[in-house]
Amino acid sequence: MIYFNPENRMDNIKDKFGDSIDNELLNFINTKLELYKKLSDDKVNVMFKTMWFYDIYDRMARGIAR
Repeated sequence: MIYFNPENRMDNIKDKFGDSIDNELLNFINTKLELYKKLSDDKVNVMFKTMWFYDIYDRMARGIAR
């Protein structure tokens, strides 16, 4: 955040800060959307849920820690 610099005007710093936050939020959304798209593929979705289920089942119902 090199724009937090006493030589810059507060309005300019605030604008740049706002732009940076917006960029990070967009990056966050894009990353999560990409993950969602991958996990909603039929084959991947079934495999993901199956693996997750058996992991939790082993720990909770069978008492097996991994």
